[in-house]
Amino acid sequence: MKPVTLFRKMHRWATLIIGVQAVLWTLGGVYMTVIPLPIIHGKHMMSDVQPAEIDWARVDIDPGLVLLANPDAHHVRLTMFDGEPVYQVMGERHSLISAETGKVVSPVSEESVRRVARTDFAGDAEIIAVSLIEDDVPLEIQNATPPLWRVDFAGWNQPSFFYSAETGQFVSRRHNLWRGFDIAWMFHIMDYKDRTDMDNWLLRIMTAIGLFSALAGIGLLIYRLGGRKRPEAAR
Repeated sequence: MKPVTLFRKMHRWATLIIGVQAVLWTLGGVYMTVIPLPIIHGKHMMSDVQPAEIDWARVDIDPGLVLLANPDAHHVRLTMFDGEPVYQVMGERHSLISAETGKVVSPVSEESVRRVARTDFAGDAEIIAVSLIEDDVPLEIQNATPPLWRVDFAGWNQPSFFYSAETGQFVSRRHNLWRGFDIAWMFHIMDYKDRTDMDNWLLRIMTAIGLFSALAGIGLLIYRLGGRKRPEAAR
């Protein structure tokens, strides 16, 4: 087999391999460009309800006592949760403490999470499921720390709100358009495991194949044009 014939075959295979990935890159790029990022982030799903003002008349526990009871705490915040003043304690372990009684009220109950999610959600879609995530965190919220409450709403976009089961804090929101974006991003960076590594070896290899295909194509074009000119020069 002549070297140029072998080179042509290598170029065809390289073009085929990179061509499939190029289609995925293009489709993913179109998806990520067409849908505005604010929609992907799902901010439109959050209601405009302002955080409830602290009911100081019901705050009977001094924050100093909370710190004494939780020496490992690095942050204590007084807020309202489900109509009750509470201290959100952040430390080695997070917890929620009633500012009225001093009792630990975490993990928060399913009923409380339902009410909070209903208030946070902008719309009248029905809550179709509430589930507690204790160990295996879904890939779509892989950086979140369990335990988490997941609240799923009805609708074509299948919105999901996530809350910390320890503090009741809102953690994140996901929906089908976001999930589609995540898949497009996965194909874009070619990280099929965590979908976060933009410097993985598979992407490097595909980049090298793409570069080889382009340079090989240029080389074959020059060779072909040179072959056409030689007979004319011989005359």
